[in-house]
Amino acid sequence: MNYKVHTIPLFDKQAKRLSKKYPSLKKDLGKLIQQLYVHSDIGISLGNGFYKIRLQILSKGKGNQEEPE
Repeated sequence: MNYKVHTIPLFDKQAKRLSKKYPSLKKDLGKLIQQLYVHSDIGISLGNGFYKIRLQILSKGKGNQEEPE
């Protein structure tokens, strides 16, 4: 199947603001999009085809620093 990732303007605005504080955010979002192309159902199912995904931002320097697979 072919998938396309679309974002809403509010997300784009907030991601741009946060990327100034956390430089790795763009790279982390890119990795997430690549993972979604492989496994479109990662995360916690909320029903009706929606999933909740928690993203680890590596430049925060907190928590587990392992690379997600």
